[in-house]
Amino acid sequence: RPGGLLANATVTYADGSDVGRVRRLDGSDGAPSAAGTQSTGGGAKKIQLAAGYSQMDWMRLTKREPDMNGLRGGKRRKDITMTEVATHGTDADGWTVLRGKVYNLSPYLDFHPGGRKILTQALGKDCTALFDRYHRWVNGGYMLEKCKIGVLEGNVDSDEESSDDEGDDDFTFDQPSSSS
Repeated sequence: RPGGLLANATVTYADGSDVGRVRRLDGSDGAPSAAGTQSTGGGAKKIQLAAGYSQMDWMRLTKREPDMNGLRGGKRRKDITMTEVATHGTDADGWTVLRGKVYNLSPYLDFHPGGRKILTQALGKDCTALFDRYHRWVNGGYMLEKCKIGVLEGNVDSDEESSDDEGDDDFTFDQPSSSS
């Protein structure tokens, strides 16, 4: 049942080569698809997202797809320059910088609640000021974690663990001591 915008969507590796088709999110798991909104000074501009492109669909896709950043399973980079980011300014090969971290934005374009048009302004550039204008309260790093290519040269990636593991298995909550 191919159809809709995602029927032709692909994921592109950081080196520009094609990964292949992205599996369509058809809502068969019962999750709702919703329209997004974009906050503007004069009120909210509604953007109707196609079925299968809600933020919940995006979160499911990032759990299922192993290579949203295009690094083919390779290590994230620590030596990216703004000059290199500027060479990745197209919808099919679009990088952006948010708070010193570099993301492959191409897989996310059609999932953005404010529409793809505003995101294309950030391709090949630092989008921090644009992001903060509309979404200062949103954890963009979390939303785009699977799209992260690395960090700009000279920046420190506070998310990186010293080991190759993601560190999820080692995470624990300290239990408060109970008082009688």
